[in-house]
Amino acid sequence: MLFSVFTAVYNRRNLIHRVWDSLQAQTDRDFEWVIIDDGSTDNIAELIEQYQRQADFPIIFRTQTNGGKPKAWNHGIPLCRGELVAPIDSDDAFASNTLERVRALWLSIPEAERKDYSGVTALCAEPDTRKIIGAKFPASPMVSNDLEMIYLRKVAGNKWGCVRSDLLREHLLPSGPGLEGNYISENLIWFSLARKYKALYVNEALYLYYHDDPASYTLANARTGVKGRLRRPVGPLYHYRNWHLNQNLDYLWHDKRELFKTITDVWFCGFATHRSIFRVIRDARFGWPLFWRLIGFPSGLAMYLYVKASQPKSTQ
Repeated sequence: MLFSVFTAVYNRRNLIHRVWDSLQAQTDRDFEWVIIDDGSTDNIAELIEQYQRQADFPIIFRTQTNGGKPKAWNHGIPLCRGELVAPIDSDDAFASNTLERVRALWLSIPEAERKDYSGVTALCAEPDTRKIIGAKFPASPMVSNDLEMIYLRKVAGNKWGCVRSDLLREHLLPSGPGLEGNYISENLIWFSLARKYKALYVNEALYLYYHDDPASYTLANARTGVKGRLRRPVGPLYHYRNWHLNQNLDYLWHDKRELFKTITDVWFCGFATHRSIFRVIRDARFGWPLFWRLIGFPSGLAMYLYVKASQPKSTQ
């Protein structure tokens, strides 16, 4: 089996039909669908059971107590039996030829060289107009990695890809004390792989991205803005920003705006999670990562004090 389509779902009974319909329409049928239900309360299990009875492909369905997407990801990835994992959000869809095209692209890489590749990355598009979201890659097909594409090539916007399942099992999202919550950036996985492996990039819109879900975590973050930062899971954000600054400064340096945001967030999240100044400094990698962390202290402290002062006063 080449593909494991993976979906983490929480209360999307009214939207997950998009994934189902697009899988029904796939021109390549060599796949399974792995679904992790993150403690939904909308009886979505009943709908998935209907899908299992109707499908001509395996559907693996597991439930867990609500713990957010990282927990669901770490639960589901080890269940994937395909060579490549094709992740899809529970409110999005594939183009009808998505898996067929990824198969052709993956097999176009000489077999002896595939061990050096993490997978295949393509573009996202609006579902109705098929308008491309974000920038295209400089060439197609193109061999590169995510760090180079974002920080050196300046390719912005949503992208989607299939990734080797063996690599994903080796790079699960971090968990443990301080990382509870609904979100930790999956860039932690993609950038870790980018430091070790190449990927094949194509300017083909294979993923259909919807913007209409009011429960979207991304949209919720956009609505809360700077003043809502303390209501977000700052523990996972600290973990990611701290790691990113320590490991990827050689790329981050090429985007000064993102570098400033990162060094500010390290301090902001450090204070918000009650870390001491010494602890935040101690978490730094010696050398330039430590230097830039110290540069970010004034802006991080100013943001923390501003956000804290903006919080509503307790009436108790």
